Amino acid sequence: MKKSQERGPVRLNFWSSLAVAFPLGLAPKAPGTFGSLAGIPVGIFFFNYGHTLAARWGWSAWLVQILLLSLLGILSWWCIERTEKFWNTHDDGRIVIDEVLGQAIPLSFIAADWKIVLAAFALFRFFDIVKPGPIGWADRELPGAWGTLIDDVIAGIFAWAVLASGHALFLFLQKPE
Repeated sequence: MKKSQERGPVRLNFWSSLAVAFPLGLAPKAPGTFGSLAGIPVGIFFFNYGHTLAARWGWSAWLVQILLLSLLGILSWWCIERTEKFWNTHDDGRIVIDEVLGQAIPLSFIAADWKIVLAAFALFRFFDIVKPGPIGWADRELPGAWGTLIDDVIAGIFAWAVLASGHALFLFLQKPE
């Protein structure tokens, strides 16, 4: 399979249009960053809608949010799988639905004001670019669509863990004595 650096002209069908979060993944510079931007409203929607559904169904909001993210994850995997076969490539930089999912993860679990959104965006982009530990392993070692997708899922979980820890520390320090 071709590496993403050897990209040919783009061919779009339904699945590849979703995979590139049309038209964000087709940006000539920083398509991953543009794809991450699309994950912001998705994460905020999952947070709010997850709480609404949880109240209506009598479920835990976390469970509903994990369900919503899982459904997006399945759709993302399917789109990536179809697109990589259609383009005869692997981990093409134009495929950004994985960034949408990864960026949505931290924002699905924390009520977001502009500071939280900015921090979540910066943390996710940091982990997605630097790829420390298991993120880099997943990127290098997992085959096919799994390798394209899972590193961004782990980066999103890392971003959430740092964001949640920082948020908890901030709340702890704000407690009156």
